[in-house]
Amino acid sequence: MDRFDLHLDYYGLLSLHKALLEARFHENPENELVAGSPLVADIHAQVRDLLIKSDKGSQWLEWFQLRNRPDRRNRAIMLIRKCKRWDRLSPDGKKKIVTGYLSPFLYSEAELDEVIAALDGSE
Repeated sequence: MDRFDLHLDYYGLLSLHKALLEARFHENPENELVAGSPLVADIHAQVRDLLIKSDKGSQWLEWFQLRNRPDRRNRAIMLIRKCKRWDRLSPDGKKKIVTGYLSPFLYSEAELDEVIAALDGSE
């Protein structure tokens, strides 16, 4: 498959990040498949990594910590709850779904388990 490169300065990257946040964490998305798309999650993680490599990297590293973004955590939970097959997923399947929805945020295994517990009704 062909690969393409984007040439963005810091502000272009920042704008792309904001657009991805809006598309993936919108309360009433026009296309609900975007939030859970593994492809979009991967692109957003790449944008995160580039922001962390920027001159403001330490600020971005802190910003991307899930513990500092309870609004995004809660929005991801709300979006995942719309997943009709959640109750039929294996533990690994649930982990994969949650990981995709939480991208681009950084979190510990314990935080990931807390989100899964919240979705399973144990939190």
